[in-house]
Amino acid sequence: MLRHIPEKQSQESLAHTQREPARPDRSLQVILWTLWTLAVVGTAYHSWRADMLAHRPTELLGLVIHCAVVGIIGLIVLTLIEYQLEPWRFLD
Repeated sequence: MLRHIPEKQSQESLAHTQREPARPDRSLQVILWTLWTLAVVGTAYHSWRADMLAHRPTELLGLVIHCAVVGIIGLIVLTLIEYQLEPWRFLD
């Protein structure tokens, strides 16, 4: 069966299989993680600034709780967006 394949075609298929695998595009992940990080840091800054403007001591527990809630909600939203835009990454 292999004798009937032209040699030129078999060399092309060999060259194709020996190439490096294509690297996945990570730009969507970088953008989403950057937005998530900015949301968490922005929440921390907003909470801290509100305390400073009101001349209250910084409430660290409240700051941590606000950032944790925003972080968890952000991760859920990030996953939903990624699932809609790149569903093939969630196969398996």
